[in-house]
Amino acid sequence: MTRLSLAAFAALIPHIASPALADVTVTIPFAAEIGGKAFSCADTYAGLGSTKAEVQAVDFRLFVSNAALVKADGSLQPIALDQDGQWQLNSLALMDFEDGTGACANGTAGMHTALTGTVPEGDYTGLTFTVGVPFDQNHIDPTLAAAPLNTTAMFWNWQGGYKFVRIDMVPTAMAGMTEAAAEAGSGHGKAKGWFLHLGSTMCDAASKTEAPKACANENRIEIRLDGFDPAKNMVVIDPAAVVAEADLMVNAPETSPGCMSFPKDADCLTVMGKLGLPYMDQPASAQALISMR
Repeated sequence: MTRLSLAAFAALIPHIASPALADVTVTIPFAAEIGGKAFSCADTYAGLGSTKAEVQAVDFRLFVSNAALVKADGSLQPIALDQDGQWQLNSLALMDFEDGTGACANGTAGMHTALTGTVPEGDYTGLTFTVGVPFDQNHIDPTLAAAPLNTTAMFWNWQGGYKFVRIDMVPTAMAGMTEAAAEAGSGHGKAKGWFLHLGSTMCDAASKTEAPKACANENRIEIRLDGFDPAKNMVVIDPAAVVAEADLMVNAPETSPGCMSFPKDADCLTVMGKLGLPYMDQPASAQALISMR
């Protein structure tokens, strides 16, 4: 059990009443890894997927929302996120681990690797949050949205909304290819990139430029980390176990590269369940993307 308190010291001083409960600051650190190795735009990662491929990671970002600490009685205490004008907006935050260097040419220099905010002082026993953008924020015009929802690299379209998770990997055997050679290889099933993009699909809208009324597959991941102590633990995101049964060297014909959550993509059959989500006729299993250390 974690005690977050400004007033605990008062109990040690006789005749001084404890002050009223006050808000205390809390920082939730996040770490991005691939196969247990810290993510870097300059590194390669070996032994991934069913064929033990080596890849370069060229992007690593995700949205989280509705973070809360678990109280001793099991109820949830929402974390009031700092409204920093760049990474955190209302209850939403963009976690960004790429820095725009090396292989991450499509990224940005800024990074955001910890949630920051306040909670009332008290006893807490864990952490919960959602991977994804809330529905009422998910289907908007990103060119008019406040940061971080103005990050167009994390947006599909009004109909589908945002990419909740974007982890882009390129097999090193393909990394040195010319674009023409990569396109030719892709036509024969070879992967010029293997991208894990999670977002809502089958959204009911008149067109891709209109907000939907609902989505058949919301595809948000609910995370609960019992025993999480912000002073001692961190949230770890690692896709290695998620793609363990996927062949990162090939791509199912006539589909997006890797698994982008869309129905009828053979590359998603062994992946979506490991995100804790059902897919087609495949049931969900325990999510394997996020853990604590």
